[in-house]
Amino acid sequence: MGSRTMYYQLKIDYIGINKFEKIVKENGLTIQQKRKRIITTDGFYEKCDTNLINGLTLHYINQVIAGDITYLILKDKTYYIFTLKDMYSKRIIGLYGSDTMMATNAIITLKQAIKLRGKDINNCIHHSDAGSQYKSIAYKNMLNKNQIKMSIAQNCLENGMAEQLNGVLKNDYIIKDIKNVTDLNKQLKEIKRLINEEKPVKELNYKTPMEFEKWLQTANNPPKIELYDFTKQIEGTLERHNNKKKFSELN
Repeated sequence: MGSRTMYYQLKIDYIGINKFEKIVKENGLTIQQKRKRIITTDGFYEKCDTNLINGLTLHYINQVIAGDITYLILKDKTYYIFTLKDMYSKRIIGLYGSDTMMATNAIITLKQAIKLRGKDINNCIHHSDAGSQYKSIAYKNMLNKNQIKMSIAQNCLENGMAEQLNGVLKNDYIIKDIKNVTDLNKQLKEIKRLINEEKPVKELNYKTPMEFEKWLQTANNPPKIELYDFTKQIEGTLERHNNKKKFSELN
């Protein structure tokens, strides 16, 4: 995990957070990020695909779940990690590793979430990129069977929360000594436990996702989370472009 998260988890009170981060860095305790990019989407966004969560206000868990696929290269072998995360509590509700990008792996991950949440997941929104795995007939049928609506991000920014989890998995937790997919999923199971039960989250007032969900059960006034409205960003960009064009015509 990151040094900032470690600071809050250890409840250090005798030095400040900036000093702690400096000590960690100076002693070579930070994890070095590996830079290589593999495309996990088909790069094609149909016009009919809609982002249903633009500007949405979240009031509770099971309102929106975010899915994504990331990858790991270990000893010249590529593995893929399929994730599902509750956008309100930040809890990982589905996590599965494979050596293929087949839609069946995404379905396994979705089944984990459905088993965990039960009927409470009905009528929620499933948000992801336009990966072919999520748009497969079998995956859509699973969503429909559980009355889950599909929302598609139009670019990586619109699926930022799921992308953020990818970075945490690959950069904050060391995955090593993987011989096969079974080994990978054993490590992912423990990583999921660590993130859900031991990793404090700033947006949750430094509670872990599990602590936050437990707190919600008796909370009188649960916090609201306003999701970013990317349509306003697009409208603002178009307005600036049109104003610039008008100014050029006047001159």
